[in-house]
Amino acid sequence: MIATETKTAAGILTLTALRGIGPATAERLAEKFSLLDAIADAEPAKLRSVVSASVAESLHEPTALANAGEKAQRVLDEADRRGIRVLSVFDQDYPAALRSLQDRPPVLFIKGKLPPFRSVACIGTREPSEFGEIVSDRIVETLVAANWAVVSGLAVGVDSLSHQAALRHRGRTIAVMAGGLDGIYPRQNAKLADEILEKDGALVSEQPFGVPPSPRNLVQRDRLQSGLSVATFVIQTDIKGGSMHTVRFTIQQNRLLFAPVPLGRHAAEPKSQGILALTQMPGTQFADAARAEGDYRRILLERFRDQPVAVPLASREDYASMLNLLETRMTGAEQPALSPASSPAQMSML
Repeated sequence: MIATETKTAAGILTLTALRGIGPATAERLAEKFSLLDAIADAEPAKLRSVVSASVAESLHEPTALANAGEKAQRVLDEADRRGIRVLSVFDQDYPAALRSLQDRPPVLFIKGKLPPFRSVACIGTREPSEFGEIVSDRIVETLVAANWAVVSGLAVGVDSLSHQAALRHRGRTIAVMAGGLDGIYPRQNAKLADEILEKDGALVSEQPFGVPPSPRNLVQRDRLQSGLSVATFVIQTDIKGGSMHTVRFTIQQNRLLFAPVPLGRHAAEPKSQGILALTQMPGTQFADAARAEGDYRRILLERFRDQPVAVPLASREDYASMLNLLETRMTGAEQPALSPASSPAQMSML
């Protein structure tokens, strides 16, 4: 195993199985050393330019790389048995959209078919109201008709509605999982996961087999949903909902952010308050409401100081401009402004 190329899935899995080596360090080692045995034979000084002295010392332990290689091979054998591809960040098939991220996962587990980078994320509360149910279907139908694949997280609520709407309208959809692909969470969505695969979609995770969807992994999963996508659509959420993690990643990754505007009785619903904040508050006010810190707060204050954080979708009349924005972002051209919002009488429901 130690003769394995470091930039392959086997090489990266071996490196990350070593004590003290995380994803970023594994990538740095792969960039510096072409083979695993080159790491084992490297002078301590050369290793210390990449890792700490203690990690450099552990890499010279006689069985360290061999044991890590055996663990990596077991993962690859299990993936092969389950029909799952394991991609290294250095592989040509690794999604280009994720490769551009600073905190990209060095290894991805993929079951099914990833579409080209023409994807959008549709996310939201686990407890959608009638507004969330209706709007998710209408927005996804419009996106699918324009040949956009839908990315979501297979959770109950808006995630499930978005996947189901994509399938119902004969589109493709990708479920980004917070745990290993050897288990579906929640179990009630196992049938939906099967249907996603049957209809040319994909299940994706950065987590190895046996890893549960812990709260931390759920947040980490959110950055991949936005990272795989040109834009994120927040269908419905509270101001403190878990969807706000995906909002943060979307903004930090410089992706587009859209949200449908609830009106009338729908605007008074608790699960609409996050949408109203995203579409009505300027970035300075939203930063306080979202308790944004660090780089996230800086971006909100600089880029969205006097404008809403999300592009508001007030009626179906906004869909054409929405699609234009998406196409413009795909080509990298200057973004046109969204058309003015329709009058309240026209937009009781999108």
